[in-house]
Amino acid sequence: MIRSTLSSQIVFAVAFSVYVTGGLLVPGGTPGVFAQEEQADDKPAQSDAPAKPVDDDPLGLNAADEDAGQSLLDEAVVQRFDAKSVRQLKDIESKLRGALKKGVSGENESFARKMLGSVLLQQSQLIVQEIPKARGARQLELRDDALRVLQSAVKADDELVEAYLMIARLNLSPGGDKTAVAEATTKAIELLEDNPVERSAAYVLRALTWDPTQDDKILGDLDDAIRDDPANMEAYQARAALRLKFDDVDGAVDDMEKILEKNPTNQQIAQVVVQKLAEMERLDDAAKLLSKALEAKPSEGLYRMRAIVYRMLQKDDQAMADLNKALAMQPKDPLALLQRANIALSRDDVQAAKRDLRAAEKIAPGVAAADQAIEVRCYIALQEGRMADAINEMQKLVQRDPSSMPRTLQLASLYLEDDRTEKGIDLLTSILDRDPTNGSALRMRAGAYLSTGEHRQAIADYELALEEMGDDESDAVLSNILNNLAWVLATSPNDDLRDAEKAIKFGLRAVEVTEEKEAHILSTLAAGYAEAGNFEKAIEWSKRAVALGEKDENPQIDQLKEELESYQKGKPWREKQETEENDVPILSEDDLIDT
Repeated sequence: MIRSTLSSQIVFAVAFSVYVTGGLLVPGGTPGVFAQEEQADDKPAQSDAPAKPVDDDPLGLNAADEDAGQSLLDEAVVQRFDAKSVRQLKDIESKLRGALKKGVSGENESFARKMLGSVLLQQSQLIVQEIPKARGARQLELRDDALRVLQSAVKADDELVEAYLMIARLNLSPGGDKTAVAEATTKAIELLEDNPVERSAAYVLRALTWDPTQDDKILGDLDDAIRDDPANMEAYQARAALRLKFDDVDGAVDDMEKILEKNPTNQQIAQVVVQKLAEMERLDDAAKLLSKALEAKPSEGLYRMRAIVYRMLQKDDQAMADLNKALAMQPKDPLALLQRANIALSRDDVQAAKRDLRAAEKIAPGVAAADQAIEVRCYIALQEGRMADAINEMQKLVQRDPSSMPRTLQLASLYLEDDRTEKGIDLLTSILDRDPTNGSALRMRAGAYLSTGEHRQAIADYELALEEMGDDESDAVLSNILNNLAWVLATSPNDDLRDAEKAIKFGLRAVEVTEEKEAHILSTLAAGYAEAGNFEKAIEWSKRAVALGEKDENPQIDQLKEELESYQKGKPWREKQETEENDVPILSEDDLIDT
């Protein structure tokens, strides 16, 4: 029985030619049986050579049963061009499977398998397009359907790269199979040997599948991805994050610089590296990185970011210049306005701070609830002497984040400044319950105890603070602890607490740290010598304290003179402060004065 007519062979050949030139065949596809032109009616020329046996079936029309599926293959090819729905593609799939089951020979079998893989790939793509439109469990059902189709696709054509990559991506979603991702991407990487750019993307995809503990494998894939495609920004970003995990900050910065060179306005990348550099106290490097990005392409966000770095470097003039540039590019940037208000406050320019705060809140009313706006209002109130208002604002910040140590310490400091010593001590005690070695909290609580005459507790806190801080703290903080501890050990009315030897030791260290430039510290050393009965030394240091106090117009000059008179009479100095507690209720938010 004849399996196919000559006309059907010609239809198949023409259709397949269009199919290939239309770009629908997956690369590597093998053409089927190409049509042969019908012979002309002209008879062949006579030859003296012996006649060859006549081939009665040159086109294989009377082929054996292995060509039984050829007509189904022909139909599938013709239908392929108009197929747009899953139903139509399934019909073509059915014909192709039928053709392969009945049998097609040689090149046609290879072509049928390639075409089946392509049809199944397109089916899966259409299914995937429906996933974002679905909800809940239906999304997972569609994903699983697409994966089943894709597995059939790579079974039909094991060189279908795009199918392997889709298998990997779908399995990266929640509930997916990480092993399947690794297997699919590994196969894709093998097949993409001649396409380094696409192979680079496959390496990044595989890097996402390794267990977080397999750092070497992750880094290896990312290195290979960048080697294949030096322009793969996703690979640089992933490698930078991994290098930060290893504390390889220099390597991470190198990677992030490449990203910023390609996309200078990528503020997310800039922020990550700048934050890491700031944590490592490499602020100059952070400023240089931002300057390089701004050189490539100015951006208000990057100017604002560099202004923060400049402020941390205590370069307020440069920070102000950057904020002015940011606002020149985007005048309605509330964040830049709030930053500028902060700088104005550091310069005691309350009116400028108020103007910027009001402008920011007018542009974006919601910004009034932002932490930065609350901080600005707090410090405006503080500079205007409205302590209750300042406390109210800082209380809001602490309530938002009770774990924030800096904010809690600031609130305690405001309580103490407003003579709400009990509140301050309670808050500092709560900090020390969580962190018993917090030097700042110990120092502040010791000062609070000192101001209320609780000398025993003050000495204990000062000694522990000194032990925890050592000589690594700033000179100003260290000298404050040394001076206050020496003072109470020399002047406390409690005989059991005074210790002249320690008072002189700590007093000498305080004088050394401050290079003999602080009158009140010189007077503390004098008090120590007086407590030891060495009034000659006490008078010597007390006179130097008075002379320096007069020169500097020290507000404590009267007491400094009284101390000197006491030593000249052979009497040590005694002092016990007892600050009166401020029990005036703190204003509620509704009573706040508008700033």
